[in-house]
Amino acid sequence: MCWSILLFFYFFIFAFGVHFKGGTITWAPIDPYDNRTSINITITQSYLWTLTHVQCSNNVPTGTSSSSSANLICVADCLTDGGYSTAPINILTKCTWTSSSLDMMKSEASKQTTLSAGAHFYLAYKGGDWASLHDPPKPGLPWTILTYIDLRKRSDGLINTPPVAKFVSPQYAIVNRTVQINIPVSDVNAGDVVRCRWSTNTSTDECGGICYPNTVPYSTTLSNCTITFTGHKAGVLYAVAMQVEDFLNSTSNTPMSSVPVQMLIYVQPEPNCLIKPIISPLDRCLEVQVGDLISFNIFIMNLCTPTVTQIADFVVSGDVTGMSRSNLTTSPTDLSLSYVSFTWTPHINQIGSNQLCVLAFTSENLQSDTYCATFIVSNSSNRCLTTISTTITSTTTKTTTTSTTTTTTTTSTTTTTTTTTTTTTTTTTSTTTKTTTTSTTITTTTISMTTTTTSSTITSTTTSIVTTAFTSSTTSTSIISNVTPTTTTNAPGSSIPWPLILGLSLLALLLVTCCVVCCFYQLLWWRRDRKNTKNRSSNYDMYGNPNTDRSHMVGSQQEAFQTSSAESSKYGQVQATEL
Repeated sequence: MCWSILLFFYFFIFAFGVHFKGGTITWAPIDPYDNRTSINITITQSYLWTLTHVQCSNNVPTGTSSSSSANLICVADCLTDGGYSTAPINILTKCTWTSSSLDMMKSEASKQTTLSAGAHFYLAYKGGDWASLHDPPKPGLPWTILTYIDLRKRSDGLINTPPVAKFVSPQYAIVNRTVQINIPVSDVNAGDVVRCRWSTNTSTDECGGICYPNTVPYSTTLSNCTITFTGHKAGVLYAVAMQVEDFLNSTSNTPMSSVPVQMLIYVQPEPNCLIKPIISPLDRCLEVQVGDLISFNIFIMNLCTPTVTQIADFVVSGDVTGMSRSNLTTSPTDLSLSYVSFTWTPHINQIGSNQLCVLAFTSENLQSDTYCATFIVSNSSNRCLTTISTTITSTTTKTTTTSTTTTTTTTSTTTTTTTTTTTTTTTTTSTTTKTTTTSTTITTTTISMTTTTTSSTITSTTTSIVTTAFTSSTTSTSIISNVTPTTTTNAPGSSIPWPLILGLSLLALLLVTCCVVCCFYQLLWWRRDRKNTKNRSSNYDMYGNPNTDRSHMVGSQQEAFQTSSAESSKYGQVQATEL
């Protein structure tokens, strides 16, 4: 008997521990407005396994009834568990999808339970062992996946609904290359602030044997639910454990709930093509009506040469209940383009937000960024009045754009100004910088008043692209597709700046008067100076000697000349007599 028990536990640890790839546990109230003494909640378990070692069945992980007694257990604050310990939930889940190319299987189970109002406690799935982790290897590490349930009313009178994290495990990192692993999170409670932190093993064990930083490289960091990771040796497996928590506002430090995220990171050799695939965002209306069938395709673009690598798999990391999808299909006209078709008929209990998250893998395990689309289910036929927002972050080294501004303005003297903008206005900056991050936000507003779920009418599109570099240069592009004439008319009796007009007129008159006086004075001075110069020059010959031409002398000058001549003659005669 003892040997049988030992063999069973050995089999369980080897078959299901070594091939356990992580998971999460979350919960939600059936009715957040419930004021009764007993509250119904749904507890959802989601786990990932190695497909070749764990059978896809309705009772994962064991596939048998031998482990039906294994339950989620209360590990802290059990005196206020609201009666959970008297009727615990078992760990058995149902296989929901598989991927043979990734050797991956996902299992889920959502089960309802009734607890006393005001219950709050910590619930965990404990097991072992993880696969051999880290370098040097650390085998046989146990796992603890823990969630915090709190049914006490919030300050706004509601029962809290915790955040949801969408992810797959393992994540793939290329050796000696830093990768940022973003964990998409969402919260249905408007205004709640969601934060992520490393799981700890202090007062309450949240992470078993994979608590940070025991099973990740020393340089690994976590910020805003994004893990920055660098693996320096190919073929090594690492494990991370973190908690996703929601807070009432940005200043609060007391979490209202805590949801675990535990997953593996595998460091692989450098592939032949390093360009990751791109998932094209949906361009359809994301508001749907209860009972209406919708269908859409999600396209994946392979940026590598198809002969080198192909799109190998398409993974739904966060699905929507009742949404079905086709297999991955390659376009017959373009081998670089693949797509998956989805169909869905939302039910009355799905009114509100329903998030779909997907990602794609190449044949070399190079994965795309996770793409999430949030569908809004309502009973109203007036749909598509919401905004679809997609954020894409990439790295670049050059930003080049064109600046064009065209405006036509017509102004009449009746103070009626008509301004008509008839062009697309683009304001950009041509800059070549050491730009490390380009953040692009594409916002598309789509308006449709049709009741058909398979088509929509787009009447206006607004796109804003913001690029930020280290040089603080900003490139802003705004495209307005609708032409809007604007007319502005001054009403009778509007204030006219007469003092300003009169002052400018007097200033102009003074300037003209000064110019006239200056010109007149210049003319008189020039004529007088010319006359004086002429008189002075007439008294001398070309050699500078006094001029003897009496025709140039007048008045006293002629008399003086005659006297001088007479004296000279007399003096000459005297000299002649002496001789």
